[in-house]
Amino acid sequence: LRAQFPETRALYREVCALLFFRYGITPTANKLYGLVRKGSMGTPTEVLAQFWADLRGKMRVTIDHPELPDALKAIAANAVQSIWQAANEAATGELAALRAEARLQASEAEAQRDQARAAVVVAEQETAAVQADFDAAQQARAALQGELDAERQAHAAAQARHEAGTRQVEALERQLVELRTQFSTELERTRAQVAVTQERAEATERRALREIDQ
Repeated sequence: LRAQFPETRALYREVCALLFFRYGITPTANKLYGLVRKGSMGTPTEVLAQFWADLRGKMRVTIDHPELPDALKAIAANAVQSIWQAANEAATGELAALRAEARLQASEAEAQRDQARAAVVVAEQETAAVQADFDAAQQARAALQGELDAERQAHAAAQARHEAGTRQVEALERQLVELRTQFSTELERTRAQVAVTQERAEATERRALREIDQ
């Protein structure tokens, strides 16, 4: 039947007719939906109501046929009326059950929606808290980076001063070495001059003594 009747409502109508006329089973919306399982639960209810309306119309034409005896017409009319009432009551009960189920599903959906909204609010709050922590961490990192940069600059300045002091000490040491060298040179020259002067004085003294002795 699915291949012959791809349209959902047509398939439900054929299943109604098959159950009622071939198997003698009074079709209900639940039975139809359990067999077909297409569309919403409202579709078999609507198709079933139309099926009973069409059947009642056809039976009225058949019962009103002039060749049928009045007694048979009455029996057929009562039978159709009983079937119609039973089907109508069943459809009404199923419709009420479907409505109750729909209300229950709607309530559950609303509860799930409220839970989802609450979860979204909690997630947004958690996200805001995480963002605040992240911003605070970024600010702390920026402050620490500033301190590190200042320390690096101070260290660079101290290093520069240290290097300048080292160069000054080295220059002073070189000057001291040069002064020591100059002093040693002058000292040797002075000693040599003193020695020459002393020799001259001794020579002069010897000449004077010789002259005195003569």
